[in-house]
Amino acid sequence: MTGLESGLGALLVLAMAVVVWLSAVNAREQAYRAAREFCQRQEWQLLDQTVALRSLWPTRTRHGLRLKRRYRFEFSLEGTGRRRGGLTMVDRKLVRIWGELEDGSRLIEPR
Repeated sequence: MTGLESGLGALLVLAMAVVVWLSAVNAREQAYRAAREFCQRQEWQLLDQTVALRSLWPTRTRHGLRLKRRYRFEFSLEGTGRRRGGLTMVDRKLVRIWGELEDGSRLIEPR
């Protein structure tokens, strides 16, 4: 392998890593917006910087293989205490979002 070929290979790997990283950043921003809107509809307060990726798996859909991302977030019902919530996205589509209620049950919004 020549120096030019190995340099191009390294550049290609770097470009692919940047694309994967940008995709992850965009997906997290979309998850944050979905969690914020969900909490606003319920009149809950989304706690800042709590939207975090829990899992990332390939999943089969009618459109072929896609990435399924699960996120967790925390919110407050009335400004005190912390409650958990979560959401599932397949590619960039919100599939399900939920929040834990005071009695331990979950408010779920399927999409």
